[in-house]
Amino acid sequence: MNKKYIGLVSILIGVILTSLIIGTINIFEGHLNIVYSIRLPRILFAALGGAVLSVSGAAFQILLNNKMADSFTLGMANGAVIGAAIAIYMSASIFLIPLFGVISGIFSLFLVLFIAKQIDSTLQPQTLVITGVLFSTLLSGILYIIIMIDPTKTKSVVQFMFGSFSGSKYEYILLVLVCFIMSLIVLFKSAKDLDLLTLGELRAFSLGVDVTKLRLKVLIAMSIPSLVLLSFTGVIGFIGIIIPQMIQYIHPRKSKELFILSGLYGAIMLAIVDTLARTILLPVQLPTGVLLSIFSIPLILFLMYKRFLQKTN
Repeated sequence: MNKKYIGLVSILIGVILTSLIIGTINIFEGHLNIVYSIRLPRILFAALGGAVLSVSGAAFQILLNNKMADSFTLGMANGAVIGAAIAIYMSASIFLIPLFGVISGIFSLFLVLFIAKQIDSTLQPQTLVITGVLFSTLLSGILYIIIMIDPTKTKSVVQFMFGSFSGSKYEYILLVLVCFIMSLIVLFKSAKDLDLLTLGELRAFSLGVDVTKLRLKVLIAMSIPSLVLLSFTGVIGFIGIIIPQMIQYIHPRKSKELFILSGLYGAIMLAIVDTLARTILLPVQLPTGVLLSIFSIPLILFLMYKRFLQKTN
């Protein structure tokens, strides 16, 4: 294994072990059962979530030739939250809420793909991103209406909108991990075609790449683990945009290496942010998505500014 990968894995393990120790419950005072059943699954799920969202973001940015592309530009995140809100409003079982979120998110994804396809049969990157953003805005309006109809029933939806790993379970980790592994198989098999796509759509087509088929295949494959994750955590934004951009800004990479590094850096970053969200204002716990936004937005603005300077020079 490459030395830099070993180093990043070591850092990730160190972050996880450190996070286990920090909190209101002391791991050294006989509370191992609580730590094992509550804190450990949360830490592992946050790390896995960071990997899933970062790798998905890297794939979407290559597919759409848009550095601001990730799961949220395709309407999936808001789609999942809408599904959860409907389930809560209907007083559905706690186990059905994630299911509603997954179904709604998948429906939103395919609806965005369908609308974009009707507008542009070649499914150009700009068309897909604009369609996804507009559809997400529409879903945000619908979600606000659902919340206002009965605020007492949908109070938890407001928390779900901010994103949190509180209440994580090993079953959630297993389900997301299985989906992620299956998606990675598709992604790595498509890595060479994705490298060709970075040369330009026409160049990739001339070299034998079915660009439309490649986009649909990888888009759907990488959307599924993100969607399953978001149905459990709520909206976790920006990490899928910022991690791949930072890696490429420091040193441009080919697709396969970009995906591996995005997964490792994403896991480390979200594990750290979730630990801070859980401990920085003890005994109050902040939503992970809120703290992640506070950290991420200045970095995104910095990267945008650097790109602007590169273009002007």
